Amino acid sequence: MKTKIGTICGMGAVACAMLTSLFQPAYLGNPDVSEAASTISYRMMKGDKVKIKTIVSKSKLSAAKKKKVSLLTWKSKNKKIVKISKKKLTALKAGKAKIVGYWKKKKKRKKYITLRITVVAKPKLTRATQKGKVKGRTVVSKTAMAWYGIPYAATTAGANRWRAPQPLTAWQETRDATVMRQNAVTYSSSDARGYTGTEDCLYVNVYRPYTPDTKLPVLVFLHGGGNASGTANLEFGNMAAAMGVVIVSVSHRVGAFGYISHPALKNGTAEENSGNFTLLDIRRALCWVREDIAAFGGNPHNVTLSGFSAGARNALMCLISPSMKGLFHRAFILSGGFTTSTPKEGQEQVENRLAALLVRRGTYKDKGEALAYLQSAKAAEINKFLRGLTTAEVAWIYKDFDLKMEEFPQGYTDGVILPKEGFDVIRKGNYNRMPILLGSDMTEFSSFAMSGSLTSGTADLSALSSARLLELMEKGVRYGSMLQSHFYVENTAAELYADFAHGDIFAFRNRWGTSDSVSDGFYSKFAGAYHGQSRDFLLGDYKHRMKEYSPAAVSAKNKAGRLALTDQMRRYLKNFMVKGNPNGKSLPVWNAWNPFWGANKIMHLNAGLKKATSAMSTEMYDSNSIFASVRSQTSKEEYSALTTSLWEGCFFMPSVVPTY
Repeated sequence: MKTKIGTICGMGAVACAMLTSLFQPAYLGNPDVSEAASTISYRMMKGDKVKIKTIVSKSKLSAAKKKKVSLLTWKSKNKKIVKISKKKLTALKAGKAKIVGYWKKKKKRKKYITLRITVVAKPKLTRATQKGKVKGRTVVSKTAMAWYGIPYAATTAGANRWRAPQPLTAWQETRDATVMRQNAVTYSSSDARGYTGTEDCLYVNVYRPYTPDTKLPVLVFLHGGGNASGTANLEFGNMAAAMGVVIVSVSHRVGAFGYISHPALKNGTAEENSGNFTLLDIRRALCWVREDIAAFGGNPHNVTLSGFSAGARNALMCLISPSMKGLFHRAFILSGGFTTSTPKEGQEQVENRLAALLVRRGTYKDKGEALAYLQSAKAAEINKFLRGLTTAEVAWIYKDFDLKMEEFPQGYTDGVILPKEGFDVIRKGNYNRMPILLGSDMTEFSSFAMSGSLTSGTADLSALSSARLLELMEKGVRYGSMLQSHFYVENTAAELYADFAHGDIFAFRNRWGTSDSVSDGFYSKFAGAYHGQSRDFLLGDYKHRMKEYSPAAVSAKNKAGRLALTDQMRRYLKNFMVKGNPNGKSLPVWNAWNPFWGANKIMHLNAGLKKATSAMSTEMYDSNSIFASVRSQTSKEEYSALTTSLWEGCFFMPSVVPTY
């Protein structure tokens, strides 16, 4: 008997919009004030208008002094820089001005408040890259700027398919970068073509605060999607403005366009023969950052490489790639673990999928015949067949992917782009050492469990009541999430720690929504801190996924806590980007990770209804203990349903599953 989790749980989808940010850019929200001298420093942009009352209200002056502002008489000492009209300031040109507020007392004017105004030039939306100029746009209520679809290499279509990224041709006219481009080609059963996107997909989106600041820390983000789908077109403007950083979101090849290993294709350069085209794309994007990010106010010598899910795995592979040395300086890993394939495993995976494609074409009756052909034909013949595949057929090769290892396209340990030893080189210190911030969401498995099923190899589960089935599914989500999170955090941290000269390692587990006092009972059990929630909190996007699981998950009552946690997460990340350590003023102390029992080693990111409640914990997941807990709370049939059905083949499962 198969029981769909989504059916029993009764999940529903609710359309929702992104929450408007409350954060303001640096030039608007940071008046520096000394109460004793009653002096406020404030930055404006040329052409900006702001009420004096607004400036004072953002300061740390006493409530009594703020109350008297409307009664003051104001004079500008530098009228060519800042003009006063009806107690409103207008910035005329770049420079510094002093605005004095006088209090009339006993027929005398007394200096009461001084505003020291710095006027800066407006940042330019047109920037010059080494290949030509690009014009962007303002976003998020003019608190940020964005440039969409800046190419970092030539198209990968036609003769460039399965080649390393090729050089760009320079352009003469200013290129429009105000509209997001299409994603990389992805299989789609709903599109008449059989796919969506384009093979001309090597581009970046760049986001930064709407300020003239330069030499800002840079975050390079690699998207998720199982390396077979996903998009770089996430809106990072809110996050960039609030943190005061530059964010570069990278589009690269996915599916069989990005990872394909077969001897018949090994007739190019050594790097192209690796089959690691996604990694070659990422390397070229990082080179673009090194060459061009200064034009957007970023510091090419302070680059943090980040990724989520499959993107996090790709980022971790960049750690061990000799060809990535010096291209980034810190790593921020969201739900990513150590997995690679050997070239031989890659060949077997590709041939199995190509055999299925030949059966689909009608060339062979069954997969066995198709495999026999692929394994006996000459390399030149297979090369011609591969080169002749249509865009739709290449997209179809990885039409299905999930947590099953045999369905996941990933890097090959070819000995050129990735070392033949894979991640084992870390223990020997043969990798790109740097500070690493890695984390996971506490209920990682929930979103995958929704499409899963429960079957038992030992007995029919139909005799179980609905309540018992629901309880079993809740255990599947809870313990599956622990195994998955263990793979992302404890397993990764332990491997890094084994290098005696490793950089600092900081680890977290996001727990928001796992308490019914913050969300609701259903959401906390079956969705909770789902896969990708920490990314969504950083973006300030609370409704994108949460309301799909439960309409009551996001509410007015937990808004203050959500905003507080987002602010805290962003401050931790900004500190890490600047100095390789998340700690900073007014933040709970974050200890570096260590493997010793009883020591504070992991930050629990969380919030109540009103405020952030993040704190260090001694928590350390252990796979043997997790399986022991599952056995103690299930029957043999139920244990079988979880381990050989719901979790079977998942990358976080050990090669030998403990018996009941």
